[in-house]
Amino acid sequence: MKKFILAAIFFVVASAANFADATEIDRAFYFGNAETSYPVVITKNLDATAKINLEIRNEVKSFIEWVNKQATENQFNNVTIGVDYQIPCNHENGILSIILTEYVNFEGSAHPSTFQRSLNFNSDSGVRLTADTLSEIAKNEIDYTPPELTRKLRAYAEKNNIYLFEDFQQLTKIPDDFYFDDDLHVHFLFQQYEVAPYAAGIIDLDADAKY
Repeated sequence: MKKFILAAIFFVVASAANFADATEIDRAFYFGNAETSYPVVITKNLDATAKINLEIRNEVKSFIEWVNKQATENQFNNVTIGVDYQIPCNHENGILSIILTEYVNFEGSAHPSTFQRSLNFNSDSGVRLTADTLSEIAKNEIDYTPPELTRKLRAYAEKNNIYLFEDFQQLTKIPDDFYFDDDLHVHFLFQQYEVAPYAAGIIDLDADAKY
């Protein structure tokens, strides 16, 4: 059996960082593979830079290790994998949002799987921003509680002709995957099969929009 193993080596393609700006973003490749790229964040604060980049590398490493484990346990000979990223928010107030898009296609699977994992930071301190402090971070009076998010999700699904699972009743907690956009709107990400069938894809709910 051909093993699918990627060593934990990171290659950085560095552009010249301009430290006049608060946060610079370079691109790195996992194991030198052009299909697996992730951001390298450079701030004026060396401690913050180290904290943020450690979190990013750990997420990419965790995904690669999960793929390796699945490939080994299920004896998949051929696996296609990819990682890319978006920076929906790199705000002057210090809010930095990163979306890692992780893709895998195991040989013999009905279809490939895609995940979008969000990482949010205070780029000045390197502190990870969590869902339980959203209202404080966003500095607004929008209700991010599970009942209100459930209502908005159902309204969004109806507006966009998305079929939600019949057994989906209500969110029991604030989703872990969220991000800020350039307008500091809070978006929640619902993964494939989380609340809807595969055909719905990953649902991106702007929780600050009116529904």
